Amino acid sequence: MKRYTARTVQDAVNTACQELGVTIDELNYEVISETKTLFTKKAEIECYTIPMIQEYIESYIRRFIGDMGFEVETVSYLQDGRIYCNINTSNNSILIGKAGVILRAINFIVKNAVSNTFKKRFEISVDINGYKEDRYKKVASMAKRFGKQVLRTKAEIKLDPMPADERKVMHQELSRFEHIKTESHGEGKNRHMVISYVD
Repeated sequence: MKRYTARTVQDAVNTACQELGVTIDELNYEVISETKTLFTKKAEIECYTIPMIQEYIESYIRRFIGDMGFEVETVSYLQDGRIYCNINTSNNSILIGKAGVILRAINFIVKNAVSNTFKKRFEISVDINGYKEDRYKKVASMAKRFGKQVLRTKAEIKLDPMPADERKVMHQELSRFEHIKTESHGEGKNRHMVISYVD
């Protein structure tokens, strides 16, 4: 977050855009204060851009994973309104954890750090050496297999509990099937999907 002070809000916005090399549409800002008296005019804004958020995410990850004794490289990009950050470390498997449990915790920590710093929630996805991407492909493939099985047998399938992001991939993949209905049941760690046949 950066702060700019000028005579008017518009002047502060213009200065911010010029200094950060962005258009007004690319600048997210909030008016902190605006004073108008007979003799003085003063306005202060607090602002950020998406590249600033990306820079924050990368430096935050490098710092906290580096403090754990790992060598770490990061790369981030924006796609469809979501910020993706891929990490590569000196020991990826430890940071992914069993079934991705530590990676999910890293995602949670990073999302909270960003929303606390920038006072807004963003769509963020942190991955380690493409683990999530590979996992989503496997989940999508599994969904197709289960969908075909339910169409063939017309028998309901209850899946083991899985994280919300993987259930979402399942739902999306199975929504392409006709006569297939998906529902999530249970709470917290026990939340699971049920795939059933409908006429």
